[in-house]
Amino acid sequence: MVACLHPDVDWPEPWSGGRVRGQDAVAAHLTAQGLDLRLTLRPLEVRATGGGLAVTVHQVVRDTDGDVLSDTTVLHTLTVRDGLVGRLDVGEPPP
Repeated sequence: MVACLHPDVDWPEPWSGGRVRGQDAVAAHLTAQGLDLRLTLRPLEVRATGGGLAVTVHQVVRDTDGDVLSDTTVLHTLTVRDGLVGRLDVGEPPP
């Protein structure tokens, strides 16, 4: 997946409320996240935007014991730069 990211990708880090930047930082973030959480993401709708994609996603987050921490629908907005994902934002899905 990292190969699809722009070298200067800007990615959310929800636990700290901050962001990480760069392919290596995103790879490290996702690896660390995978130690504590199990995410299941199912795209429900994909729409092209002026600068990328808006993907409505059903997202289930479980802890390492399999207990559900969150079961919700979110909007992933991907901004494309030079044919690669340059930024990911996560927010509320459209009504």
